[in-house]
Amino acid sequence: MRKKVPVKAIVRAGVPLVLFIVFALALSFPKYVPFFQIRHEKHEGIGSVVYVVPSGAGSIDLVMKKVPAGTAPRGCTDEPGGTVVRSPFLLARTETSNRLWSAVCERAEKHSFLFSGLAIRGNAPDAPVEGVSWRDAVVWCNALSVQLSLTPVYYEDDACTEPVRSFAWLEFPGDAVAVKADADGFRLPASAEWEFAARYLDGFSWTPGSHPSGSADAYHLYVQSAGYAVFDAESAAPCASLAPNRLGIYDMSGNVWEWCFDQMPDPLSTTGFDSEGKRVVRGGSWAGNAYRLQIGGEFGSLPDAVEQGQGFRVARTGWQDARTGRD
Repeated sequence: MRKKVPVKAIVRAGVPLVLFIVFALALSFPKYVPFFQIRHEKHEGIGSVVYVVPSGAGSIDLVMKKVPAGTAPRGCTDEPGGTVVRSPFLLARTETSNRLWSAVCERAEKHSFLFSGLAIRGNAPDAPVEGVSWRDAVVWCNALSVQLSLTPVYYEDDACTEPVRSFAWLEFPGDAVAVKADADGFRLPASAEWEFAARYLDGFSWTPGSHPSGSADAYHLYVQSAGYAVFDAESAAPCASLAPNRLGIYDMSGNVWEWCFDQMPDPLSTTGFDSEGKRVVRGGSWAGNAYRLQIGGEFGSLPDAVEQGQGFRVARTGWQDARTGRD
């Protein structure tokens, strides 16, 4: 005879009430249970811009999604108005793939760009490139800008006359790269831009900071590591394997960590920043745990770190038209 377990005992045992309800319905009304399944809806966002990047004898489309300016909550505790984006920008629809990384690197040498060569390039061309240091990501953004006849964003000098072309140069000034604010080239997103895009639902309501990107349903929180953002435990998945968020941006939670330009904040430091010079990474990865998938979480990594599960996606200021790359 099956022993009955009191509801109060189940709740005291720590089983979330929402899951208990799901299980109860599964036993009593199984045909209604699909209502509680995650619905991987496909969102296109508010607009796209496509850039054509040369690759061998062909080309690769780099799709960028439009992100408006605005103010959103901040952090895992949803601090009101803490995330401020003052200007609209473009953010890549996916993380930078092995295919796109290689295409830019192959043409970068003729423009005197130099990378560490330590990036982990998997066999899957459409999977995200991994093991990219912050320094290599900065150089790669400049290389892509030059290939598409755009003005680079990152410079060696405050007058912004010498674009950063080598990862090695960044080691000497302590990664004190100068930023040309009005440049139209590609760059890493600011941490606030990343969080704003990850949270965006409609400009008035926002994904909670303790959730993965694209989910506003509390039920998703309990299954985020199983069905939403963590991919194959052995490796990253191809870009855009799961559903996008409301802006049509894929994989902002899970797959690979994503570099932001910002220094890692440290309120206990005299400078307000991490004393080791760490830069912000966000979104978690296939190699991490569910806690790090929270879009309100801000984590740090050394700028020369080359690790599995660490990649990036590019941003661009404004909502410019598409540009075809040329050598």
